[in-house]
Amino acid sequence: MKVTIAKADLLSAVNKVKTIVSAKSALPILSHILFETGDSSIRLSATDLKVSIEATVDCTVDKEGSLTVSSQRISSILAELPEADITLELEDSNVVRLECGKIHTKLYSMSPEEFPPIRDFEGVEPLVLPQTLLASIFKSTSFAICTDQARYNLTGLLIEIKNGVLTAVATDGRRMSLVKQSEGIVDGIDIKVIIPNKMINELQRLLGDEDDVDILIGENQAGFSFGSLRLVTALIEGTFPNYEMVVPQNHDKEAVVATSAFSEAVRRTRTMTNDKFNSVRLQISNDTLKLLVSTPEVGEYEEDLPLAYTGEELEIAFNPDFVLDVLKHIGTDNTKIVLKDSMSPGVLRPADDDDGSEYINVVMPIRI
Repeated sequence: MKVTIAKADLLSAVNKVKTIVSAKSALPILSHILFETGDSSIRLSATDLKVSIEATVDCTVDKEGSLTVSSQRISSILAELPEADITLELEDSNVVRLECGKIHTKLYSMSPEEFPPIRDFEGVEPLVLPQTLLASIFKSTSFAICTDQARYNLTGLLIEIKNGVLTAVATDGRRMSLVKQSEGIVDGIDIKVIIPNKMINELQRLLGDEDDVDILIGENQAGFSFGSLRLVTALIEGTFPNYEMVVPQNHDKEAVVATSAFSEAVRRTRTMTNDKFNSVRLQISNDTLKLLVSTPEVGEYEEDLPLAYTGEELEIAFNPDFVLDVLKHIGTDNTKIVLKDSMSPGVLRPADDDDGSEYINVVMPIRI
């Protein structure tokens, strides 16, 4: 194999795929990137056996073939090379020659035949969505994905499509974030899968502002294809909690507060908490939201905010980090707080859902 490619194009492709490579793996080949020639192009592939990525780049193909190189090594070398065309050539004994102007480098390689195959989803009908829509859904929910591997079925994002509605749900048992989107969702599709957090993070990193993404769902894998990229992941097996049962149905107290003012106030309360005592009390009364913090060996904090509310006075406490995570993604000028009592979960959502979507966040209270 022998190809010639612009250094900037090759470095960009390497940087896109290298994040999949595991720092530690029992299989040495998984620390390598696979290069395969196409028609005037080269495809770079990386995998950790659960998540895989392919990036295709235009180049001059002088000799067809394939080769592998260490992800860490080629990334480091390319970052230091001048802006010029690069020639990659596979020599005998799995040695890769890399040339850039007067710079000549040899890299020891492994056989491309050792690289695990990546599923191609041939014959699977894709679900087509705008990249911006998918990125927005992931951004609004992924912060609530569980990071505790002991609760493996929660370490991903549930994607369900039914009756023309796409629902995305994440939960770690202490909070839940849910988005429902009907705009652009074709009726007649029935899907329910759990996509691992690593794949969600990669997609958020790579999804752009233009064009669509093809989503391909197999029996135990899912693929995402957009632009010059294709990502494949194993799906999480297991049962996801019944999210409809988690959303409170009988909460009768609603308050509306300015999102930016609420977010700024909660950030200020966070400065008066610590890891052991990390809670903010919300006292809600007619037209006033009082935020209170009292932390041993730290001090006390109090702030009043105006809000729209009429009803019984209520006090409830939350983890301020959980509240801030939600407020970052509300996306409207005002936030609605829906409550029942001090011991029941609270609901935070946009005061106005008028874009064909629904955004709900359920946060468990802290005992006062």
